[in-house]
Amino acid sequence: MDFFDIGLTLALIICTIGVVWRVSRWFGKWGGEATHPPFDSPVLSWYLLVARGVWTFFLDVVLLARTGRTSRLRWLAHCLVLYGFMGLLLFHAMDETITANVFSAYEPTLDPWQFLRNLFGAMTLVGLALMTWRRVTLRKLRAMTLFQDWAAILIVAAIIVSGFLLEASKIISPAVFDRMVYEYLVPEDGSDVTALKVYWADEYGLVVSERIPTNQAVLEKGALLNEESCVDCHSDTSSAFASRPLSKAFGPLTSALNTSRADEAFWYFHLIFCFIALAAFPFGKFFHPFSTPVNMVSRLGRRDGAAVSQPAELPRGLGMDACTRCGECSLHCSVAPSFSVLGNPNILPSEKLVSLRQFQTEKSLSGHPLDAFAEGSRICTECLRCTDICPSGINLHDLWTSSRTRLSEQVLDPNDVIRQKTASHWSRFFDEADGGSAILPPVAGLADNSQSYWACVQCTTCTSVCPVVAVSEDPSRDLDLTPQQIMNLLRMGLKDQTLGARMVWSCTTCYKCQEHCPQNIRVADVLYELRNTVAARLRDTKKTNCGNGETK
Repeated sequence: MDFFDIGLTLALIICTIGVVWRVSRWFGKWGGEATHPPFDSPVLSWYLLVARGVWTFFLDVVLLARTGRTSRLRWLAHCLVLYGFMGLLLFHAMDETITANVFSAYEPTLDPWQFLRNLFGAMTLVGLALMTWRRVTLRKLRAMTLFQDWAAILIVAAIIVSGFLLEASKIISPAVFDRMVYEYLVPEDGSDVTALKVYWADEYGLVVSERIPTNQAVLEKGALLNEESCVDCHSDTSSAFASRPLSKAFGPLTSALNTSRADEAFWYFHLIFCFIALAAFPFGKFFHPFSTPVNMVSRLGRRDGAAVSQPAELPRGLGMDACTRCGECSLHCSVAPSFSVLGNPNILPSEKLVSLRQFQTEKSLSGHPLDAFAEGSRICTECLRCTDICPSGINLHDLWTSSRTRLSEQVLDPNDVIRQKTASHWSRFFDEADGGSAILPPVAGLADNSQSYWACVQCTTCTSVCPVVAVSEDPSRDLDLTPQQIMNLLRMGLKDQTLGARMVWSCTTCYKCQEHCPQNIRVADVLYELRNTVAARLRDTKKTNCGNGETK
């Protein structure tokens, strides 16, 4: 066995074991997404399910329709990478299996295959460049980018670049030319080889170090020999619009590259990168080209958090593996502004998925990471925006809700803690906790800015339209303070006296108070901020035992 056979065998073994391990995790103890049969007739049900599955595959996998809903630039980048890399995989890497069996006269050095190889490679590189540009220029996306995201881009780019370098070095290599002459051409004498070499140097980009005649007669003889022996297997290298200019760009290095047999070095590099990509396929982000289409077809193109209309249960692990870490869910998250105040990455859906995987499958979350994940889960408003926008079709809403029951058994909810004492008790507690200032969130918000409610005239409109107040028989007992009273205390600088008010924790964020306020006071936003402030103080001080001074 040579280097290729050994490398391919090892990569395939690692890939196969990894895929089996990865898929087996889909059907673990975590359970599946709730589903139900959509039709009474089993025959009709399966017929329509197959039809919907085919349509979903064409629309969301082939045309990347879901990706197009997030960003046109992102859609273009993914289309270029998908079509470019799949073209290289099917018609170049697997040419002996696919292309040669479909086209009887196939040769990799003939057009259109030589041209298509360069086209597919260029498409992939442009797509990767666009992906890199987005992750570098978009501040929020850059902050969410992990090592595995860059690794996926770099390895694919290394495969394409090394492929171009390999082809360019073969174009200029006299050793490659001599090998082809020895294997495929039996010249009558040495002058035939020289004439053919002169012609290839003039037309195909071959670079030779020795002095050879270049008169018109020799060129014509070489052209004739090329026509008789080479054109059936070799097209003009000018159609290799990326590799041919690259071979010319070698310039002064050409002689050294030919002497050192750079074509062989680039061949090894190209294969090594391909084997690394194949072996890494089941791990990290590399697996999503398989898991994402499977997830989208399994969910039949659903774009919301409702149950999937099919007669089988979907494993939640499949949804987890379908994540591409594109960050679109976090960029469109309705509570993402809370991240800038609290600094907890688990507020963002894409980052919360990382903790969710550890919590549900690896069970390694404890201490502060567990508290941070619990906080991110609590802050989620279940608006379904992340599920609707997800280009991979993941039912993120189902993933969040499925973890909350078990999460509530392990981490005490601040909402339950706050309700065990009165607002005045919490006012004293927060005032005594290092003077309050040492544990405040790092960014001052609406409640700390007097301009947020300087125009409040205490008209009680916010209290009158509040549905929480409306269903309470005794607001002073059930809620401690009404929205209007909270605004008044904040105006007077008594923020600590509002933090423990049950109204803050009973607010449904319906925004009626804010929409009806004649002075445009951001009442709902202030109440939401107060709730997060309390959660941050309890988290940072670890005093979640109703304020008795002990630290957990």
